[in-house]
Amino acid sequence: MSTTEPGPALGPCSIATLASDDAARLVDDYCSDLHCQVLASESLTQPMATQWGCPKLAGARYWLLGNILGRPWLRIVEDPTATPATPLACAGWMAMEILVDDVDGLAASLADSPFRVLRPVANLELSDKIRAVQVQGPAGELLYLTQISGEVPPFQLPQASCAVDHLFIPVLASTDRAASLARYESLAQLSGLSFDTKVTVINQLRNLPMEQQHPLATLQLAGSTLIEIDQLDNLAIAPGETHTLGGGIAMVTFYIDRIPEQAETHCHEAAPYHGRRSCTLHGHDGERIELIER
Repeated sequence: MSTTEPGPALGPCSIATLASDDAARLVDDYCSDLHCQVLASESLTQPMATQWGCPKLAGARYWLLGNILGRPWLRIVEDPTATPATPLACAGWMAMEILVDDVDGLAASLADSPFRVLRPVANLELSDKIRAVQVQGPAGELLYLTQISGEVPPFQLPQASCAVDHLFIPVLASTDRAASLARYESLAQLSGLSFDTKVTVINQLRNLPMEQQHPLATLQLAGSTLIEIDQLDNLAIAPGETHTLGGGIAMVTFYIDRIPEQAETHCHEAAPYHGRRSCTLHGHDGERIELIER
């Protein structure tokens, strides 16, 4: 009789949420330049806004975007008080790593777009099977557009099924790698990996030596997705305000086997919930973590 290790209880990561004071234009940007399509356009209900900790946003319009195959991976919320984020300035969700089919071609197509290419396309130091480009979006969000061309053990990584496929690694800027990792390990019921490596886009944006290394951690999630945690110095802590999601990446949504017992749960009919139980928790640095029970 064979035995197998149980898989992660957390994952896949599903949706990143952006807030913008010009959300309709941001939607157009993602549809025009990153091959997204609008899957739903609704008004934020009071229970949804309350779950997110932003009750004053009830009634705000939001859009659920997905790839051309219909898989959702991005939610954009109209928030009149949201201002573009300054990359790497605050602790919390730092970047979205998005699976793409042809990173060189996609990067070239962004030359005259609102998405600013920060670094040339290059293979990652980790493996020549991973090729990526770093981009700053119109709301100050960072995107790592990544092409996977083969297996990269010990990680379980997906390969793209369309030009711009889906979010597969949300990247967290943390003041304490160990504390942040422990939070997600408790949800995933699995141990992560900690190591030091250079992150060229961080070194460039922070005017650091290009070979400087940073403390990182990764945690494998279900569905060939992961979380990456980058510990950085001199991060501001975003104030927790009840009227705004703030700038940049406001929240990341994950599926989970079972929501923690102590969490306050809700049931929303709209996509992506479809009546399943959900909750919003916070990580070590206050980042919003939305969980949807399978």
